Amino acid sequence: MIESTRNPRVVAAARLNKAKARRDAGRMLLEGPNLLNAALDAGIEIDAVFTLAEDALSERASSIGVDVLTVTEAVMKRLADTESPRGPVAVAVLPSQGNIATRDTVILVAIRDPGNAGTLVRSAAAFGFQVVATPECVDLWSPKVLRSAAGAHFSTDLYVGVNPEDVAAAGVTLAALLPHDDGGPDPDPSVGPVGLLVGNEAHGLPARLIQQAPASLTIPTENVESLNAAVAGSIAMFAVAQGR
Repeated sequence: MIESTRNPRVVAAARLNKAKARRDAGRMLLEGPNLLNAALDAGIEIDAVFTLAEDALSERASSIGVDVLTVTEAVMKRLADTESPRGPVAVAVLPSQGNIATRDTVILVAIRDPGNAGTLVRSAAAFGFQVVATPECVDLWSPKVLRSAAGAHFSTDLYVGVNPEDVAAAGVTLAALLPHDDGGPDPDPSVGPVGLLVGNEAHGLPARLIQQAPASLTIPTENVESLNAAVAGSIAMFAVAQGR
């Protein structure tokens, strides 16, 4: 059993709570049984699992050659991102990021809230979209975003630090999701894949992106001025999926 929070493996794993450390190491932290099960189901490479006690899930990981390390509650708190962690916490390899596919895409433009980002990833997986996050976005592989998406990261393709222009260059038609109708044409998913631009929670989409997008989409509402970014993006993805 690992009892010291200064154990080298614990220290190295705990660093992965920071975005820069994840990028440098090409690794992420998965907290909780649901995320670990989803990663194992998807064939994600797992380096190690830290657990308070061995159970069926740790045995599953061990059976495919993953190091399973029993730790104290103090060590688990050092590793985890939640207030009262019960584990397990796993160190996993970040999936490789290939070329952007020509398919329906939701583009997160400077989305900062982990809950919104995770919800959009989950909706994207549900409606058959890939996910692009611009460089200004919250890191999609952060523990909070991973928990919010509830395993959906492993059910679709994600591209981090990519600009909308790169999506357009892949043959995807950009469509700006706007709170008010600007008179532009609606996206036509029957013609080709759509790239839905979902803007920052406070500031929306930059004017230059709205101007660059050949199409736009607005969700009519009553009694409220606008919808939460994750809610609006999810409804828009559903609408595009229905029009395929």
